[in-house]
Amino acid sequence: MDTTQLAESTTRIKNLHEVEKKLVLLVETAGDALAILSDDSKNDEDTSKAVHERVQEFEALAARYFSLVNDIQLALRDNVRFLRKTGSIAMSTTKSIPFRATVAGQQKELEVWTAAVETIHQRVEEIKRIAHEQQQQQH
Repeated sequence: MDTTQLAESTTRIKNLHEVEKKLVLLVETAGDALAILSDDSKNDEDTSKAVHERVQEFEALAARYFSLVNDIQLALRDNVRFLRKTGSIAMSTTKSIPFRATVAGQQKELEVWTAAVETIHQRVEEIKRIAHEQQQQQH
C-alpha cells in the first residue's frame, strides 16, 4: 500500500468515524423530538405560548434530524462508491439477490416507522388543537 492509498484509507476511516458520531446524534435528536411530543407536564406558563415553543422546538429538531440523515446518507454513499471504484466491493451481476430475504427486515422497519410517524402526526395535531382552543379562549 503506497502513501496516497494509506492517506486515503485514513481519511475514509476518519470520515466513517464522523458518520458514527452523527448516527449517535441522530438517535439523540429523534429521542429529544419524541420527548417533546410526549411531554404532558403542566407548567405555570401561558399554555398557548408553551405549545408554540414546543412546536418550534420540535420543528428545529425535525430539521436537524433530516439534515443529519442527509449528511449520513451522502457520506455512506461516497464511501461505498469509493469502495466499488477501488474494487474492494463489487456488484455481482451473476448472482441473483434473494429479494424476500433482503427486504423483510426493511418492510418491518418501514411498518414501525410508519406507525411512529402516525403517532407523531396525531400528537402534533393534538398540540395544534390545544393551541387553537387556547387562542379561541383568549379572543
